[in-house]
This record gives sequence, structure tokens and C-alpha cells, in this order.
Amino acid sequence: MKRLLIILMLSGLPFTLPAITSTNDFRLPEPVILEHNRITVGVFPQVELISIVQSISKYPQTFPFLMARDSSEYRMDAARHFGPYSDHPAARMLDRLSLQPGMMNFSAPSNIMLLADESLCVRSDIETDEFVIRRAGGPDSLMAFLELLRDFAIRSSFSEFFAEHKEFYRSLADQAVTSIGTANYIAELENFYGSSQRSYNIVLVSLYGPVGFGNSLLHSDQKRDIYNTMGPRSAKDGRPFFGDEEYLRHMIRHEFSHPFINPLTEKYWDTVKVYSANYEKFPEVARKNVCGDWQECINEFMIRAITTHLAYNDSEEAGNKAYAREKSRGVSCLDELLKNIRFFESERDSFPTFDLFYPTILKVFQDPD
Repeated sequence: MKRLLIILMLSGLPFTLPAITSTNDFRLPEPVILEHNRITVGVFPQVELISIVQSISKYPQTFPFLMARDSSEYRMDAARHFGPYSDHPAARMLDRLSLQPGMMNFSAPSNIMLLADESLCVRSDIETDEFVIRRAGGPDSLMAFLELLRDFAIRSSFSEFFAEHKEFYRSLADQAVTSIGTANYIAELENFYGSSQRSYNIVLVSLYGPVGFGNSLLHSDQKRDIYNTMGPRSAKDGRPFFGDEEYLRHMIRHEFSHPFINPLTEKYWDTVKVYSANYEKFPEVARKNVCGDWQECINEFMIRAITTHLAYNDSEEAGNKAYAREKSRGVSCLDELLKNIRFFESERDSFPTFDLFYPTILKVFQDPD
């Protein structure tokens, strides 16, 4: 009881204290996954758990576009099973943190959960991601939140619910693998960037809206586990549908590119920040819908140009479609970025990796009109 009192103090919640179950021996169930062309696709229990807590909290009212609003059978099952726990301290702590700018919102909940192991403790085999931990309110707040999630999972019989829906989760993975098709997107991306990562994972979340979040976990060998956490694009026959081949091709290329590009922007930050006053030159539509600050705009514009380039490699029609889409979203320097990317591809003897070319292409942002 004393331990829980400390946890609730850290969480910032009122001291109306229910009897909390012991969480010492808690373990999450195994993920339901399939391997396909070096991509692991499936439902990861720690992310499914946080999506359930989000769905029964005030999160759908605060961020309605981030959560599913369909009447799928699974969503109804989750609401019936977990709805009685909507006032659990884990949901209340999530509500409090999600209302604070830059904290437990958008990609943060799922990214935070990827830091957790099967006991919902912070993993010891990866390097600390200070940015993600900060969005949980700091280390103490993160540990308090994970402890409350353990209690929520035990009280609500989350593991039993997950087991009951195992075949449903497997069917989602089957559908996604079928939609991905036979193309080897990992080989394509590694060839383009001139480097490789540790693993590539697509996390399917039925309770999310049509969104995608890219994240990565860094190991001591400086290789990353890459994650594309995504909600269904629509519902078909009362079931979540995560997209056709064209949609998943774009999502894989885009979200799996973030762990290649974002660290480069960090690495060359001294160069990047020199041009930061140019942020206001970007079209309002881009600043509103694509990127909220200068660093995010560099990452997004770079990746959107690269995925457009790769679409042109598929066909001129696919490239033109991607080009029109990104121009409509305010990627104003797309033409100059594409010109640089084509030069990079033609000079791979001089630039075997995109890392070596990055200082050159960053010059586009000196004058991004």
C-alpha cells in the first residue's frame, strides 16, 4: 500500500485509493506476429494495452482524429470489457498528461509503450530515449504510469481479453501481409540510405484512427529496431482494414524512413539550426498539417521528397501522384529536394550513404521558397 501511495503521489492523482492488486509477477502475453520479407507485422500487447486505456479515457474527445470512431465488432468488444475501468488511475493519469502540450499525445503513448518489456518495466537492453521519456513527464512519472498500467491490466483481465482475440489479431496480420505483397521494401530502403537497421516492425492498432507513427529503439551497437505503429485506414464488413498495397507501400517507405533521417538531422543540428528562421517561409498548410517546428519540417520534407523519388522509381504515374500529394500538403521545396536526390543517386561512388550527402542536401533549406 505504501508503494502505491508513492506512485499515486508521482502521478498527480487524488488520494482516493482503491485496493491495488500485487503486480510483482505480471507478464504480458506474447505478441501475435508474422514475418514477411524482413518485416515483422502484427499486434504487440503493450501497444494494444495503451490503446485500450486511451479508448476508455477522455483521449478520444481530446484527440478525436487519432482514435477509431467506427462500430467494428472489436471496438465494441473492447468497450464492453474495459469500459467499467474508465475511472482507473491509469486512465486518469493519461488524461492529465495528454492535455499538456508536447506530452502524452499524438505518437507519445505508443512510443512510450515500446520502451516497456513484458513486465511493463523500462527495457534495459536499449539506450535511453530522453525525448520519449520527457513526453511521459520524466523518469519518475513514466515508472508511475507503467505501474498503474500493470494494475489496470491485472484488474481488467487484459491478458485474458488478448488471448480471446488472438485469432482476430492473426487475421489482421494476415490481411496486412497480403496487402504488402511481394516487394522487398527493406532492401530498397537499405540500398537507398546505404545503411541497415536491426529490425523492422509494423504494429497494428485496431483502436487507432487512420494514423501512422514512426519510432525506433537504439541498441548499444547503434543499430535500431524500427517501428511503424498504425491504425486502420477504414473498416470493411465491420473489421479494421489497414490499407491496400499502394497505401502500405507509402506508409512503409515513409515511417521506416524516419529512423534513418531523424538521427541525421540531430547529427547535423548545428547546420540545421542556422536556417531555422526560414520556418516561417513554409506554407501555412505545411506548418499546420505536416510539421510543427523547424526540426520536424526538415525531417518531414526530406522524407516526403525521398518517398516521392521512390514512387517515381515505381512508375511515372505513381511518382506524379506522390508529387501532387506532397505539393498539396505544402512541401514547397520539393522540386529542389528531388533534384538533389537524383544527383545523390547518380553519384553513389562519392556518396555511398545518405549520411555523407546530408550536409549537401541541407543547403536546400537556406532558401526553401
